[in-house]
Amino acid sequence: MTSLADLQQAFQGYVLQDETSLVERIAGGERVDPQRRLRIYFDAYRSRLVEALATDYEALRALMGLQAFTAACRAYVEATPSKFRNVRWYGTALPEFLRLTPPWADQPILHELALFEWTLTLAFDSADATVVRFDELASLPPRSWPALGFVLHPSARVLELRSNAPALRKATDAGEPLPNAVLSEEPKSWLIWRKELTAYFRSLSESESWALAAVRDGVSFTAVCEGLCRWFSPSEAASQAAALLRQWVDDELISDLTI
Repeated sequence: MTSLADLQQAFQGYVLQDETSLVERIAGGERVDPQRRLRIYFDAYRSRLVEALATDYEALRALMGLQAFTAACRAYVEATPSKFRNVRWYGTALPEFLRLTPPWADQPILHELALFEWTLTLAFDSADATVVRFDELASLPPRSWPALGFVLHPSARVLELRSNAPALRKATDAGEPLPNAVLSEEPKSWLIWRKELTAYFRSLSESESWALAAVRDGVSFTAVCEGLCRWFSPSEAASQAAALLRQWVDDELISDLTI
C-alpha cells in the first residue's frame, strides 16, 4: 500500500522535476485525463514563481516586455529549483542567471537592472537598527573626534553600475515611460539604503564612495580626512569629511559610533 508520504513525495517530484511516476496513480475524469490534471499543478507552480519574480523585478519586466520577461523567468525557474520556504528569496540568483545565460547574457543591462532591483529589496528587508542623530555628534568632546569611528546602517550598500538602471527603476516607480537603456564606458557608484520604511538610492562621487568604503572598513574620522586629500587640499579635506558625515547622519546611514 502506498503511504501518504510516498504520494506527497511523488507529487512534489512531478511538480518540481516533471517526474511521471505519479501519473498512473491519478484517477481520470470524463473531461480531464490524469496527465492534464497534474499539468494544472505543474504549470500553476511555475506561474506563481514568475509572479513572485515580477513583484521583485518591476523595472526589468517593464524594460523587457511581459512576453520576454516571462520567457526569461520560466527559463530561470527550470534552471533554478526553489530551496526556500519563503518565496521572497527565490529571485536571489536571477541577476547572475541573466549575466551568464544566453541570450540574456548578450544584454548586460538586464543583469545590472536585475542586480539593482534585487539590492533595493535587500535594503528594504535589512535588519532594523538605531540611528545616530546630529545632536549626539555635536555633544561629543573634542578629544573623541580623532579616533572616532562609525558603524553603517545594515541596509547600506554600494553598487558599481555602468547602466542607467536607477533611472529605469525611477521611471517605473513613477509610472512614466522608460528612458532608453544605455551603458556608459565608466561605472558609477550608487548608494542604496533604507530610511524608516522606504528604500532610497543616489549616485556617489568618487570621494564619497571611497569614504563610505573606508568607514565600513572601520577607519577613524582622522583617517577619512587624510584619505580625502586625494581629491581635496588638506585645508579642505576636514570640511569635506564633516559635510559627508552630516549628510550620512541626515540620511540615517550611521547606526552607531565607536570611540
